[in-house]
Amino acid sequence: MDSPANRVQRILVGMILSFLLMTALAISEGLIRIFGCVGSECQEENSYAFIFPIILLLSITLYLLLHFSKGKEHEKGILDRWISREEEDVMRSRLKQEQLDASGDNMGSGWSEMEKRHLETKLEEE
Repeated sequence: MDSPANRVQRILVGMILSFLLMTALAISEGLIRIFGCVGSECQEENSYAFIFPIILLLSITLYLLLHFSKGKEHEKGILDRWISREEEDVMRSRLKQEQLDASGDNMGSGWSEMEKRHLETKLEEE
């Protein structure tokens, strides 16, 4: 199975391609002007059309951040707090182990070991 980061990257590729197309169409229709207009050749500029290149740039940035954090260790990437790069099987086993560690089953033995050490040091002092 893929990691969540790989799934997000595939979604971002689709977003990048679609918003790239929408930005190109907005430029060709004259809704976004790159260079200044001369005379009556200009059509109405639409300020809402600037949302397409903004979303495009954000998507490209997120994709590049995910792409360049692939070689790093777990929890060392910039977006690792929000999007996990672990494989699903590895993540499941890690979470099960954390759940077992957090359960109170072995808490009694840990407490008795600590009390035993405390009593031994106290008896040695006397």
